[in-house]
Amino acid sequence: MKESQDMQVVLIIDDNTAVRMVISDFLTYTFQHIKVLQAMDGVEGVAIAREARPDLILLDAEMPNMNGFEVAQHLRASSDTQTIPIIAISSGPESNPIVSGLRSISDANLPKPFSPEELVQVVKGLKHFSRVMA
Repeated sequence: MKESQDMQVVLIIDDNTAVRMVISDFLTYTFQHIKVLQAMDGVEGVAIAREARPDLILLDAEMPNMNGFEVAQHLRASSDTQTIPIIAISSGPESNPIVSGLRSISDANLPKPFSPEELVQVVKGLKHFSRVMA
């Protein structure tokens, strides 16, 4: 649930705790009106997305239990979550079917490793999310 109309909610789904923390800290430091939620795997990520209905999801490709492509497929198949923008974050090669599948149904792609500036550029590029930057 959103705390106010001005608050944007971002969900980071990544099995790497350090990656989640760095992205979360950077986003909350950079943008004033962001609440960051975190999930450590795909199963938890789908559950949080359905409950919280975030404004943006940053999704890793390779995770245990449910990979990023499977997560994206579940989210796109549900009327409650199908329009949430997804940024694919992955270090895998395009030849990996999980990585290429996730990238094919995501709104934007951000290969790991990425810089804070690249993250901001991709987030700002999503029209749905642009009011955060105002």
